[in-house]
Order: sequence, then structure tokens, then C-alpha cells
Amino acid sequence: MELFQKKPLTIDDINYEIRILYNESTINVVAFLNDYPANGYRHQIQIPRNCNIQAILRSNVVGGLVEISQNDIIEKKAEILSKLIHDSMKNN
Repeated sequence: MELFQKKPLTIDDINYEIRILYNESTINVVAFLNDYPANGYRHQIQIPRNCNIQAILRSNVVGGLVEISQNDIIEKKAEILSKLIHDSMKNN
């Protein structure tokens, strides 16, 4: 995948990066921390190969996915999910 754009995000003195990555048929928006995915969330758009991907990358649709990725970090969704997974495993 190619990098289209990076958007910095600092929460609780921790520096994250929201990266917009793409190839000929997919756009991924992923939060990173120290060059590794920050959580298990990846927001994706799959598009036809003959589509103008650059126009889509510059659209508000991708900006909306960036906002969702930022909110995943702000709302600590990965920590909530991790606790749910941990709790469900010890109950089985």
C-alpha cells in the first residue's frame, strides 16, 4: 500500500498518527503509534479498479474515516474491546 497522507494526533501526551494508505482498489485509514498499528481498528473503502482513486482520497468520505479513527483513540475503544475480549475468555 502507498501512503497518501499522515495526520498527527496527540492524546494524553501520546503522539499518534492517522495514516491514509491506498492501492488500486482499497483505501485504508489506520491509527499508528510508534510506527505500529495502535489498535485493532482499520477503516476501509473498497472501490472499483477503474475509479479515479485520487479524487476519492481528496474527498470528505476519507476525511470522515480519519475522524472515526481519531475517535477510536479518543474514546479508548481498543482498551474497551481488549477488556471485553479478556473478560469473555475467562468466562469460557
